[in-house]
Amino acid sequence: MADDTIPYDARPSPRPIPYPVSFDVEGPAEVSRLSTFFRIILLIPVALFLGVIVSILGSFLGGLILAHWITVLIRGRPVGWICRAIVAIQRFAFRAYTYFFLITDKYPPFEGDWNVHYEVEQTERIQRKQLVIWKTLASIPHVIALVVLWFAVVVCIVISWFAILFTGRFPLGLRGFIVGWMRWSARVGAYWISLRDEYPPFSLSADASPTSNTAHVWSGIGGFVLAGGAIGGIVALVIATANLEEAQVSYAGLLTGEPSPTLEVQNMRITLLAADNRYEFADGLFIPKDGDRFVWFTAEIINVGSFNQEIEDNDFGLKDSGGDGHDPVIVSYLGRVGPVELLGGSFIFVRVIFEIPRGEDPVAFEFEPEVLQRARFEFTR
Repeated sequence: MADDTIPYDARPSPRPIPYPVSFDVEGPAEVSRLSTFFRIILLIPVALFLGVIVSILGSFLGGLILAHWITVLIRGRPVGWICRAIVAIQRFAFRAYTYFFLITDKYPPFEGDWNVHYEVEQTERIQRKQLVIWKTLASIPHVIALVVLWFAVVVCIVISWFAILFTGRFPLGLRGFIVGWMRWSARVGAYWISLRDEYPPFSLSADASPTSNTAHVWSGIGGFVLAGGAIGGIVALVIATANLEEAQVSYAGLLTGEPSPTLEVQNMRITLLAADNRYEFADGLFIPKDGDRFVWFTAEIINVGSFNQEIEDNDFGLKDSGGDGHDPVIVSYLGRVGPVELLGGSFIFVRVIFEIPRGEDPVAFEFEPEVLQRARFEFTR
C-alpha cells in the first residue's frame, strides 16, 4: 500500500483567517471626466445635504453606540439589531466618502446594492473589561498611523483628479491605497465601538489577520503613554498661557484709604481703593452668622480694550488666614447688581462684600474674569 504520509515540512501552512470586518469597493476604474472636473462644485449641494443627514444620523449613531456599550456592560453580549443599525449608518458614510474621494461618480444611495461593501461579522460575546477605556488607548497607535497616512490619501486624490481628466480612469495603485486606508479605518472603528474584540492589523490588505495578543497589549501600553504625554502637554500649555498678575498690598493702608498698585488682566485694570474690616449694613439689613463678620473692598476697574467686557459676581474671591476661600455675599456696581457689561474705554467702581470668620484675616483678594486670567492682591501687615 502506498505511503501517503506527507512530511511536516512539505505540508502547506494554514491560511490566515482575515479580520472579521470586510471593506471593499468593486466596479470599473472608469470615472466620468465631466463629473470629476466639476466635483468640487457638485460637492457643495451634496455636502450640505450630507451635513444635515450626518448631523441627524450622527446623534442617532452616538445614542446607538452608547446603548450598545450599556447592553454589553450589563449582559456581556451585544444586541443584534443595534449592531446592524450601527453598521448600516457607517455603510452609508463610507458610500459618501467614496464619492468625495473620486472613486465613483455615482451619488451614494441610502439602501440597496452598491459598489461599496462594508460588513462586520456579528459575535455572540464582547469582553466587558476591554470596553471603551482599554480600546480607546489601544486604538491610539492606529489613529496616529491613519492620520499620517491621511496626508498621503489627500495627495493621491489630487493626483487622481488630474489622471482622470486626462485618461478617464482612476489609477489602480492609488485607488487601492485609498480603499486600503478606508478599510483600515473601518476595522479600527468597529474595534473601538466594540463590534469586535479582535485587535485590528496595521495593514491596508483585505486579507490581513487580527494582530497578536502581544501587539495588542503593547499597543494599549503605547496608547496609555501617548495619552499621558498629550494630557501633560496640554496642561503645560495651559499653564504656560495662564496670566497671573500679583501685587503686595498693605492691608492696613487699604483700611485708611491708601490705594493698591494697579494690575491688568484680560484688558482690564483693577485697583483696590479701600477696605473695611468690620462692615455693618445700615439698619441691620444683613446680619452675619454667629462667629462671622463682613468685610468689604472698593475697587476701580477700567476696560482698556476696545471690546466690551462682562463682569460677574463670581469673578471675585477672597482668601483668609485660615486657608479658606470665600465668594462674595454682595457685589454692587455703582448701586447696580451684576452681571454688568463694561464698555471699551470705560471704568466702574465696584464694592465687594465677603463674610469671613471673626478670628481670621483677609490674606488675598482675587479677580478672575476668565479661566486662568487672574489678578491677585496679597495683603501684608
